[in-house]
Amino acid sequence: METNTSESATTGLVDIRTDEGKLPVYLGAPERQAPGPAIVLMFHRDGIDEFTKGVVERLVGQGYLVAVPDVYHRCPAETPPAERKALLKDREILADVTATVDYLSARRDVAADRIVVMGHCMGGRMALLAAGREPRFRACIVYYGGSVNRTWGDGPTAFDTLRNINCPVLGFFGDLDKHPSPQDVNEIDAELTAHGVAHTFHRYPEVGHGFQNPQHNTPAERTAAEDAWAKTFAFLRHTLRLSP
Repeated sequence: METNTSESATTGLVDIRTDEGKLPVYLGAPERQAPGPAIVLMFHRDGIDEFTKGVVERLVGQGYLVAVPDVYHRCPAETPPAERKALLKDREILADVTATVDYLSARRDVAADRIVVMGHCMGGRMALLAAGREPRFRACIVYYGGSVNRTWGDGPTAFDTLRNINCPVLGFFGDLDKHPSPQDVNEIDAELTAHGVAHTFHRYPEVGHGFQNPQHNTPAERTAAEDAWAKTFAFLRHTLRLSP
């Protein structure tokens, strides 16, 4: 696997060599003098768009190295963005996640025991799926991820592997959301509880899906978004034992 050992600040696409070929990864790396925490960010349906780049910028601004694997890279180039999600397969997503974690673990500016997985919308689903199958994650953060009871391709669903998660989970959900609905969130909560997986879910009664996206800009959405970010960074500092 090709490894970038530069400690200078970096933002942009890099290619990771895998057994299948090359995996494009959108990388945001702060300048560092020592190894530090990293986040594997799973994107929402629109892929590596302005929202995803904005999330990377925010995380890098707080000192986190961020890698966004382009799980759409197997889709034909002419596939419209709205149709790419239907082509995804969990087995291939997990292969991309594993390759990304391998890449990060080999970088000299990453502490291999401080790698987190995070995702919004379908990325939240992928984050739960990855945390249930990849034991190297130190934490999992989910923003309104649904469809956990459906498999993409073959193999177990994300719900089926919740019991295997060995890191704390932090989740954020809107009570007006229909996907996942409050009942869906209750079922995830109950399953994690049943298997002793440490988790904390925050629910916002006045917002629905996608409230962290700046395109959703009501006062309630802005308040929920900023509260979620504050709780996210507090959780990361505590879980990764970082200095304030």
